[in-house]
Amino acid sequence: MVSSFVSSFVGLVVLPLVVAGLVRWAAARRRRGLAAGRAVHFRGRLDGRKGRLLVDPRLDTPVFLGQDGSATALPRGGKAVDATALPNRTGQPAFERVGLRYRTPEGATVRLSLGTHDARTVGTWLNEPTDAVPSPRPRRLPVAPLWAVLALAFSALVVLAAVDVALLGTHTTAEVVSVDGRGGICVVRWAGGSEQSTVDCDTAQARAGDHEAIIALPWPFLGKAVDTVTTSWVAVVSGGGSGLLGLAGAVVLTPLACARRVRRAQAAGPLSPTPQSATPDNDEDDWPSLADGLSYASLSAVARYADRHGPGAKFSAPRRRSDQASLGPRRWAAAAVLGTEAWFLLALSVGGMLDDHFHLGHWRFLLLGPVAVAALARIGWFTLDRAATCGPVLRAVREGGGQPMRYVRLRRETGVTALVLFPAEGGEAAAPQYVQLISACRGGERRTVGGPAPVGEALVHDSGTGLLLCEIDGVRYLPRGRVLEIDAEPVRGREELLRLAGTHRRPVDPS
Repeated sequence: MVSSFVSSFVGLVVLPLVVAGLVRWAAARRRRGLAAGRAVHFRGRLDGRKGRLLVDPRLDTPVFLGQDGSATALPRGGKAVDATALPNRTGQPAFERVGLRYRTPEGATVRLSLGTHDARTVGTWLNEPTDAVPSPRPRRLPVAPLWAVLALAFSALVVLAAVDVALLGTHTTAEVVSVDGRGGICVVRWAGGSEQSTVDCDTAQARAGDHEAIIALPWPFLGKAVDTVTTSWVAVVSGGGSGLLGLAGAVVLTPLACARRVRRAQAAGPLSPTPQSATPDNDEDDWPSLADGLSYASLSAVARYADRHGPGAKFSAPRRRSDQASLGPRRWAAAAVLGTEAWFLLALSVGGMLDDHFHLGHWRFLLLGPVAVAALARIGWFTLDRAATCGPVLRAVREGGGQPMRYVRLRRETGVTALVLFPAEGGEAAAPQYVQLISACRGGERRTVGGPAPVGEALVHDSGTGLLLCEIDGVRYLPRGRVLEIDAEPVRGREELLRLAGTHRRPVDPS
């Protein structure tokens, strides 16, 4: 039962997180390579045609190379008009896939389908005007593909493990207890018979009672051993082979492939957008920017755009309750008081102390005990700190009322909803005053999350404990964490606003 739980946890939680992390890391490497002037290619689609967007210093303009043999130039200095999450086969927003609509300086419009982070990088880079006289840069290798980097990383990991075993392991002689001819392993014991393990061996030559040279593994694999012949060859072949493969991919194969693509792009002659996409675009629903600063006008435009085109579940009014709260007060209080990640750290440390899986002995109490104590201290401090805020907020829910303010609803990439609060007076140029996160709740419609309209007016009640209760259209939205006051923390406030609006706003054209 435990093994099935572990395998399910690894398959459903660990592997998706690893894949998502690798995708973001690869996108960050392409972004840094693009900024450094190295050759980079982005996989995607241009007007439905699958291929690669090639950016190379040897080319005057980025070129999209389709798998059908076509080549299309995408001159820089235009305008990224739109960016929307693309639907998958079921009609839901696809994972890490965005459609970017780009208007060239000549007025033609093309649509690029890229990864989420690649779309952000390419959209910002295409918006920048090209230099009349490009500055010379030293010739550099193209950005290595992800598989080559992973092969080099695996080779380095094997080398480090081999060095660790060779230097910290105990080289000794063990007595063969039994031989398993079908599995190709032998059961050996050493240290006067107190330690026993299985190792690879030559079952055709080994016999019970013989002596084999082994290496007793160091922590955290105490009680295990490896042989000195087969394991060494496995380490040399796997580590050396993956290292040569990664080195060849980064230094030889990728530059050759990039040079071939450059020759293909140069041989295509003068390039222009495809006829089906070379049509003027008169759509007024542009991708909003923040050229006029973090004002009510710009952020409300971002909120309206995100409500129509943003990924994730749509918003609807929360289910009506007799107390007019967005969710049950008791449920909110329990989540507010106990909602700290230190519980996971406490569970892991206590589990490690109860189950001596790595044969640490009494050392596990010295290693994991302080971790458990720190987790308990964090839980205690968090509980006391949040418990003092629950009473005033629950009283505000019962009493209602508050100061009238305008709000803009935005959402983080993690799905947490935030209300950016503005003074009731001040017009379109008013600056934001507060950012208050609100607790998640279920929407009144099917497959929606609870939340107010993108923009509107709210009655804001200050609980006096750093939490604001916002009443909108008769629903009192319970806070999630303390409020951020923009005037008191301008740097942090601007960063938070840019983070909230960043997914749905267009970079400002530097020209």
